[in-house]
Amino acid sequence: MVKINLLPIKSELRKKALVEHVTLLALCIVLVFILSWFVQTSVNHQKEMLQQEVTATKLEIKKLTAEAGEIEKFKQQRQELERKLDIITELNAKKTGPVEVLDQLSLLIPEKAWITSLKNTGNTLVLDGAAVDNPTIAAFMKNLQASPYFQGVDLELTQQQGINHKFTIKCKIKLPS
Repeated sequence: MVKINLLPIKSELRKKALVEHVTLLALCIVLVFILSWFVQTSVNHQKEMLQQEVTATKLEIKKLTAEAGEIEKFKQQRQELERKLDIITELNAKKTGPVEVLDQLSLLIPEKAWITSLKNTGNTLVLDGAAVDNPTIAAFMKNLQASPYFQGVDLELTQQQGINHKFTIKCKIKLPS
């Protein structure tokens, strides 16, 4: 004999499977929401960290820019001071230079010669004078050439004037360091 179960088992199984599927679907949806919330929170945290890093970097750039400006200002002040020191050194050299040149000139001129005029233009010196004879003028020129204070010694003019010889010598002044 065949037994027939007239109870609706299949429909119960279907309902049970449907409930399991709905529960599983709800659980998946909840997991997706939790996962998306976690990802969103992580991305927001990274965004905030990057924004803080950008802000810190901008502040550091401003600070370094200000320091670079100060450094540039100090460099300009240093250059200005070096320029002023160079001017002071040059003025000191020019202050003692003419005295040294005249002293050297008085030591170099022979006994039989004398200077009638002296013209100084820049570093060029023009000496007008008279001597007893030409060898005295030549000795004076040799003395000037041997001196560390004079260079480029040229005889511009020599002319007999009575018993004396008139001369014009042009040279450049070179102050020793």
